[in-house]
Amino acid sequence: MLFNSQLYLVFLAAVTALAWALARWHGVRLLWLLLASCVFYMAWDPRFIVLLLGAATWDWAVARRIEATPVARPGARKAWLACSLGLNLSVLGYFKYTNFFLQSVGEGLRACGIEAVLPVYDIVLPVGVSFFTFQAMAYAIDVYRSEIAAEQSLSRYLLFATFFPQMVAGPITRAHVLMPQLRAPARVDRADVSDALFRIGKGLAKKVIIADYLAVNVVDRVFSQPHLYSSAEVWVGLYAYSLQIYADFSGYTDIAIGSARLLGYRLPENFARPYRARSVAEFWRRWHITLSGWLRHYVFFPLGGSKGPAWRAHRNTMITLILIGLWHGASWNFVVYGVVHGLAISVNRLLHRRKPRGWNPDADPWPTQAWKLFATLQFVVLARILFRARQWTGAEAVWGALWTPDWTVGRIDGLTWAILLGGYGLHLLAPTHLENVRVRFVAWPAWAQGVALSAVGVVLATVAETDVVPFIYFQF
Repeated sequence: MLFNSQLYLVFLAAVTALAWALARWHGVRLLWLLLASCVFYMAWDPRFIVLLLGAATWDWAVARRIEATPVARPGARKAWLACSLGLNLSVLGYFKYTNFFLQSVGEGLRACGIEAVLPVYDIVLPVGVSFFTFQAMAYAIDVYRSEIAAEQSLSRYLLFATFFPQMVAGPITRAHVLMPQLRAPARVDRADVSDALFRIGKGLAKKVIIADYLAVNVVDRVFSQPHLYSSAEVWVGLYAYSLQIYADFSGYTDIAIGSARLLGYRLPENFARPYRARSVAEFWRRWHITLSGWLRHYVFFPLGGSKGPAWRAHRNTMITLILIGLWHGASWNFVVYGVVHGLAISVNRLLHRRKPRGWNPDADPWPTQAWKLFATLQFVVLARILFRARQWTGAEAVWGALWTPDWTVGRIDGLTWAILLGGYGLHLLAPTHLENVRVRFVAWPAWAQGVALSAVGVVLATVAETDVVPFIYFQF
């Protein structure tokens, strides 16, 4: 069930209406939301709901055992934690990385002169597996560290693990954020509803008007046959893809946050104008915030973070960024994608250490800040060749097409230029401009909001593609 489908809007309206009708019966309300979340997931493939609920039940039981084991028995606590992490990593590894591992072993053997034909399995990847396994691992680790208490209610934990707005593509929500909200009676006021509707409308507009149009009319064509396009058109395709993936993923996040807000719950933000970043390190503080935050908290800092010798900080950075690459996909393209970002952040760190103590990048003159923003954006756009092309041959073809002597742009239509210029222009504007629009929308009477949303709906229905285009991050 896709967020950008009419079926989801009907589903959300029905779930929200009954959820608030059951507001006086908190436990029954949670069971209704759990049932709705299961139906939502089963709309994609009913078979995997057993996997999802089974893994969540195991994590719930193991977390209780971790909490019940005295701190004086650290070995037993670690063993129980390993039981939880082992199951989640096994699920993630089997479904997402089995074929990648076998193919890599086969290529390595052939490189050593050993002929080996390893099997390739037809494994269906459960939608959102990277998201719900990371969320489950964070819960077990937090209980082990005594940062949170283990949840005693199985049904409440199952709702935390399957909550439909964020289950498929995030934001990755840690237990200390969502679990207290599930324990308390949900409340919502008029401002919450207005803000939720604004977020959902904004998310749908990003997805349908920007992401889907650019995908179908520019990005897919350029990446499938880059040799047919001039260098300038390939560059346009790269910028179009960077805008597409931002509008697609942040649009999903807007709809997820808005849907949860309608039900009385608040999910964490996942984006902070990433293309306004002035360094690659800052980019990862603004892009997919819940994933980068997860890896900082559970990988980078436990490895030592930036403490100690410089080489150790660079090593920890590289490990973290390689994991970010692998999280996105089982391909060497994604590994190299993580490596180049790790190298760029290490360079950022070296340059930062040369600055005088107390230096603040915000104090740089505007030409310096503009240059840093431009350079960072170029790096992000070029690195995304590895992200989008997936295979080496495709990445090499796109890279080679960037440097031909043909700089015509005849295949780029006027609407594409308008979307690119308008999309990047709005993104680079100060956040206060869009915030002012949101505040005004929330202040409008209900009838005016209804008229505005209806107008947006008409525009979306007019420009939408015939077939509903899936969200990019569903595949992760």
